[in-house]
Amino acid sequence: MHSTLKTILCLTLWFVLGNINLAQAEQSSATGPHIQVQLVSEYNQLNPAQNNWIGILLKPEDHWHTYWQNPGDSGEAPKMDWQLPAGLSIGDVIWPIPQQIKVAHLVNYGYEGQNLLMLPISFDASSQYQTGDTVEIKVDLSWLVCQEDCIPGWASLSKTFEISNKQQPSEFKQLFADTRQQHPQQQQLTGRYEITDKHIVVSVKPPNAANWQLLPLKSSVIQHNQQQQIIQTNAEHASFTLLKSDYFVSDQQAIEFLLSSGDSAYYLTTKLNSALSNTSSNTHNLALLLLMALAGGIILNLMPCVLPVLSIKALSLQQQNLPIFTKLAYLLGVLVSFNLFALAIVIFRQSGESLGWGFQMQSPWFVALMAFLFLAIALMLLDQIKIGNGLSGIGQSWVSGQGFSSQFATGVLAVLVASPCTAPFMAASIGVAMVSPPLETFLIFSSLALGFALPLTVIFCLPQVAKLLPKPGAWMESFRQFLAFPMLATVVWLVWIYLNQTNSTAQLILLVALLTFALLCWLMQHAKSWFKVLCTIAIFASAYAPIYLNQSSVAAAKPTQVNHNYLNYDQNKLAELKANNQVVLVNMTADWCITCKVNEQVAFNATEVQQALAADGIHYMVGDWTNKNNEILSFLQQYQRAGVPLYVVYAGNGSEQVLPQLLTPNMVIEAINHAKKELNHES
Repeated sequence: MHSTLKTILCLTLWFVLGNINLAQAEQSSATGPHIQVQLVSEYNQLNPAQNNWIGILLKPEDHWHTYWQNPGDSGEAPKMDWQLPAGLSIGDVIWPIPQQIKVAHLVNYGYEGQNLLMLPISFDASSQYQTGDTVEIKVDLSWLVCQEDCIPGWASLSKTFEISNKQQPSEFKQLFADTRQQHPQQQQLTGRYEITDKHIVVSVKPPNAANWQLLPLKSSVIQHNQQQQIIQTNAEHASFTLLKSDYFVSDQQAIEFLLSSGDSAYYLTTKLNSALSNTSSNTHNLALLLLMALAGGIILNLMPCVLPVLSIKALSLQQQNLPIFTKLAYLLGVLVSFNLFALAIVIFRQSGESLGWGFQMQSPWFVALMAFLFLAIALMLLDQIKIGNGLSGIGQSWVSGQGFSSQFATGVLAVLVASPCTAPFMAASIGVAMVSPPLETFLIFSSLALGFALPLTVIFCLPQVAKLLPKPGAWMESFRQFLAFPMLATVVWLVWIYLNQTNSTAQLILLVALLTFALLCWLMQHAKSWFKVLCTIAIFASAYAPIYLNQSSVAAAKPTQVNHNYLNYDQNKLAELKANNQVVLVNMTADWCITCKVNEQVAFNATEVQQALAADGIHYMVGDWTNKNNEILSFLQQYQRAGVPLYVVYAGNGSEQVLPQLLTPNMVIEAINHAKKELNHES
């Protein structure tokens, strides 16, 4: 008896363990909070001679919903990662026609109640499966099920199929048939679209009269919660006016929609109507951009990186007896310089490269050469480099001379030192110029140049304005020498940038080279003619030494600085934080950006801002563009910006705010509080 009982217990244990192993080996369904999911098929067998249909069956509880491929204002579509045996291929999901689901002020696209996501499976021509063979299909599935709250879920599902030319219908065959009635029609429609300031206008020929609406296949095209305006342009065509999404970026590519009446739907592919888009609305947009560029250029004169050079030139404005062509030389120098920037951008864009405003400041060798140039200007102002000493005489005439070459060179120098700065109104116009056709790029940069050159040009050419300047006197000599110190301060700033781009050894070499440069310039004043030649050669050598001795250091990107007060910019981390409904403040900056550094001192370092950033659920992310970084450039281009600074505050995936380029602590705090209220309202 005891032996019999022992045998029964062993058999029972074997049976239970066998079933456990079987359950672990194959699990075609799973249950999560408020939802059941299942891997199902139309037939119990797979036929190598035809397409076979499998599907993911999602069964949320009453009043809960899952999402379409474009979830709308919020949410996330189900994701599938398939593992198939060799010789099998799987197609794309066939999405049923979605419903519009309103949650508070948002509109989502998805499915309330049970829905089946069907996929075709086929056998490759090279597959050698025989009747009676078995294959196992696996999928890692993730989903989001929502009512007012949203709950993510994950499951690994698998199902084993027998290979057979004779198929038996599964218990889900009728569900597959019913779901096919919910799919969009196979007929593909085509249409055209135009882009205005705030709208996308789509022209299409609907297949019949119905209450049609356009649902884009991507979430970043329109504002889903806004009313669509529909105008029947003639007996056959309709025009849909859709409010553009804040995330919309025009790349002139086709935009795909689902034209849906709720019961019936068609896939629609629209192409840009370039003939119309480049006329009235674009003309209006271009005119506005040119005005913004002009205003930005005028304001750029007030930026701290430009004022020292313009102050030096102000010393020469007392001389009014100049030919008109000479007076316009400064304007010409500015125009030529800005258009050379535009030319470089066009050339690099045609070759597939991307440049941003101030791109030359990302090159350590250029920063080093600028440091030598500003040191030379300071020495000139302190009379340590005098006219008549060969190369130094040329440099002196650049900044304080009265001739055409002096005025022209001052314009070039002013543009070079202005390039790290971005003035209000300037960022949007330059951002558009970076991605516009060549003609528009040159027009925008020329408008920016006219604004930048306008103040000094007016003073040059209008005696009435020039009379407002202080009268010449002994004060000018003292003022001229005083201006050497802003030049030396600029050298300090450039050396600091150089350190951040390279390392401390490279900075030491640069400092020694600058000191040697200054010593040689001083020796030039006391040397004989033959020694002056040696000094001139040594001056060139001292300027080249940092580049030659530190090629590896200069080329190396600076290591990432770890700071517990902020996160280094990472697009994946940003997407994760937004998906988790966090408030994120993104600061795109660079060490060579004066505006950025002013904002950091005035706004971000303020105690009340630091306290706001330290609160729970608030994340501060910094993108450092001191050196070239294509990931940051891509982020800037999303907002049609070509340079830093750029400040964006996100309220999860719900909304975003682009802050002004000149900040105050209150602006930052109000943006953070607004984002927090948005999230609280959604929850």
